[in-house]
Amino acid sequence: MIPLVLHQTWKSADLPADLAAFQQSFVARNPGIALRFYDDAAMAAFVHTRFPRHAALFDSFRFPVQKADFFRLLVVLDQGGIYADMDMECLAPFGTLLDTDKAVFGVEATVTATRQAELGYDQPYQIANCIFAAPAGNDFMAALVDDMAAAIAARPVDAVGGIEDATGPKALTRFFYARRPKDVAVLRQIYWVPPDLYADTPLLNGRVRCRHHFKGSWKGAGGVMSLKRRLIERNPLPNPFPAGLWHDFGW
Repeated sequence: MIPLVLHQTWKSADLPADLAAFQQSFVARNPGIALRFYDDAAMAAFVHTRFPRHAALFDSFRFPVQKADFFRLLVVLDQGGIYADMDMECLAPFGTLLDTDKAVFGVEATVTATRQAELGYDQPYQIANCIFAAPAGNDFMAALVDDMAAAIAARPVDAVGGIEDATGPKALTRFFYARRPKDVAVLRQIYWVPPDLYADTPLLNGRVRCRHHFKGSWKGAGGVMSLKRRLIERNPLPNPFPAGLWHDFGW
């Protein structure tokens, strides 16, 4: 079973008011949940203490978001529980979602065929790393950490544009498809990373448990996309009324 423990990180304990409110939404809607918060210093101390073999790599990361990406995998692998970005808001209790011995991830987006080919995904679904859960010692989590560490050691990230491919959702999604794990369950998108339209609409938000406010600023402005590029990168809206919790990838 996945323990009712929430792991979160921020650069310091001085949280902006909106992020503090999002954090408390998990506590308010999940009675008994244990909150474990880590600032930058606590993250580094944890890695050096619990994963000394990865400490040098962790310290070498050029961008803070890489450390946050890598740390979230390590802490859930080590202790079990839930990880959620600070800009995730909990709208309903987790309930039975954690009654499993598998790791639990969620679909983040359904991508177009052109974008799928660009990303090298086997299927048109990106897996989210903004929120996930697992029991301690999950085999998929352990393998993901080892694979990610080896890949980054071989090719360090020297530009912001490479972060998602190295430690973010793109790296997670590619490894997921390559491994086809039996010890991972993936929630349909509506549950953890729904479009804002669904989260804000009473008739469509009955299955929504969490919401991602996408307040991260590390990516930068990114410039103006052409119409063709916007069409390629658009995320088609998912079914708000799926049959069942879990996405079936066919294996």
